[in-house]
Amino acid sequence: MTRLSYQNTVVACGFTLLAACSGIETIPDDTSRFEATGYQSYAWRSEPLEQRGHTRDRLYQADPMIRRAIEERLGELGYQLVERENAEFLIEYLAAGSINDGRLATTASNVTPYPSAQINRQADGATVDNAYALSGVKEMGNLLVAFVDPRATEVLWRVRISKVMEDANSVSESAVRRAVRDGLSTLPPAR
Repeated sequence: MTRLSYQNTVVACGFTLLAACSGIETIPDDTSRFEATGYQSYAWRSEPLEQRGHTRDRLYQADPMIRRAIEERLGELGYQLVERENAEFLIEYLAAGSINDGRLATTASNVTPYPSAQINRQADGATVDNAYALSGVKEMGNLLVAFVDPRATEVLWRVRISKVMEDANSVSESAVRRAVRDGLSTLPPAR
């Protein structure tokens, strides 16, 4: 292995570890279907949210940040933002809040993922500290980004991203950018 390829491998592993420690969970679809289309130009499927008056709704605060972050990342990959009638694919996103109280999110399961007592287990200081730090309800901002074929209205690719908006009082543009960058990390460059 050459020195340069070794350095690239070390840098790639470092970025992977940093992404793993970020707490952002991304669940991307396989990109092969989207990559096979060879599409290079896109447009937004819906118009930006229009804020009328003062609102505390974080989605209205986050909408321009989400759009900028997606456009920035796609631009880096060589995709071009065009008028909707000239677009080869459309982008849509859905944002939703959810509550995470330290347990796995379940909707229709008969298996209870709650922590259970373990006999003869002494709680150490780190476990107690983690229990305090992670206890209580945490609000999570989740995002689903979908690429849609405008002629067939079928989904070509999508990714689910957690922890886009973490603060109940404001939206951090750097957190949004980081989450979107992680979510779109599996996309191939435009041809």
